[in-house]
Amino acid sequence: MAAVAETGLKIHIIGIPSAGKTTLASGLSDRLETPFYVLDGLAFVDEAWTLRGESERDEMLADILDKPAFITEGGFLGWTDELLAAADMILWLDPPLPKLVWRHVLRFRRHPRGLPSLLMFQIRSYTRPEGAGPAKDNPNQTRSGIEAALKPWRSKVLRIRRNVSVDELVAYLG
Repeated sequence: MAAVAETGLKIHIIGIPSAGKTTLASGLSDRLETPFYVLDGLAFVDEAWTLRGESERDEMLADILDKPAFITEGGFLGWTDELLAAADMILWLDPPLPKLVWRHVLRFRRHPRGLPSLLMFQIRSYTRPEGAGPAKDNPNQTRSGIEAALKPWRSKVLRIRRNVSVDELVAYLG
């Protein structure tokens, strides 16, 4: 397959933490010879999740949007609308709860805030309807919130609910 960077394909991968976004973006980037961008680097200035100023973040996003091809990944909604509109394909990683819990355990087992509190917050948030419980102020972290936010682009959303390989996705893109 010719490098996607030459053909201009733009892919955005969305999902909650531990869904597998970065792993998939990295694999697709290698296979398709297309640069990928982790949106955490736009949203935050450091590992402590200090928010970046909106104007600086939006300028960084505009730089990505100017690229002829890209793969982006992140769980952000709202400020990423231009990115969603520009994407040729949106991959929504929505693994089953047991898989998500296992990945979360592996990822946060040594987190200073403690795994139990992070894990319970994530599970309660993601499985509740938009506007309920701890997710009431952050619909980005609920299935229903993500689904509602992606409605304008539903024709280019591929919701992935199982493990999928880079090879399978490349064949699908085909």
